Amino acid sequence: MRSTLLCVLVVSACASAPGKHPVNIPATRHQIDDTIAADLGFTRLTHDFEYQSAMPGARPSDHPEATGLTASRTIAGMGHVTDDSAVVYTRTDHARFEETWRREPDGWKLHHVKELGTNLGAAAAR
Repeated sequence: MRSTLLCVLVVSACASAPGKHPVNIPATRHQIDDTIAADLGFTRLTHDFEYQSAMPGARPSDHPEATGLTASRTIAGMGHVTDDSAVVYTRTDHARFEETWRREPDGWKLHHVKELGTNLGAAAAR
């Protein structure tokens, strides 16, 4: 009887202890997808935004409009997600990207983009 009471006490104490709450990944994906669709002029960037090209020797850029990144890209998958940041895998008709987004007081902003490669082989196979 004592062991049962002790077990119930320990379980209830652990269940009510403050800790990390799970991140709502579908909601985060939806918010970032809405941000991508609404940001046609690439204004939702962090102050230290960087674009990393897949071309060997290419220097990082801080101007997304000079890259293959477009507002018409779609989310293909989600990587590591926390309350304040999310890794999002996107694609266009011509390229694939790994994007790091940061939550700021005024919403989600694009922080880093890594070009993963082109989709030209996939388009030719269709």
